Amino acid sequence: MFKRLIVGLLLLALAGIAFGAYRTLTPPGHLYIYAGHFGGCPKRPSCVSSLATDDIHRVAALGYSGDSAANYVMLHEVVERMGGKIEDEQEGYIHAVFLSPELKLRDDLELLMLPDGRVDVRSIARFSYDDRGVNRARVEQLRQAFEAMP
Repeated sequence: MFKRLIVGLLLLALAGIAFGAYRTLTPPGHLYIYAGHFGGCPKRPSCVSSLATDDIHRVAALGYSGDSAANYVMLHEVVERMGGKIEDEQEGYIHAVFLSPELKLRDDLELLMLPDGRVDVRSIARFSYDDRGVNRARVEQLRQAFEAMP
């Protein structure tokens, strides 16, 4: 009886690990590139968005002035310098993936440049419930680096 319990617990743990690996390795379908619009943030605190209406998830959009194409190039450069791997691009849109150093979990960063000088931003952990403010800090680091560009 005890042996069956141990085997059952091990199988349950393996199923959990497999599910976690699947969730973190598979790009979510709610990304702009697939859905055609910025997705909202789920109730978990590991997401921030410039389109969110609640304090837990809301961050300010980025801003730019001047030529949007030149600003797009600078934004692209800043994301790569911060360690993001650009996964998808369309005109005015960037989707980058960041890996957590310890567990190699993936976070998705989306940036959408609008012609009015606004850059909507969304950063979300694929798997973890509480990211301890990592996505919010990433967006603020991105903002500072982008604003510091010449």
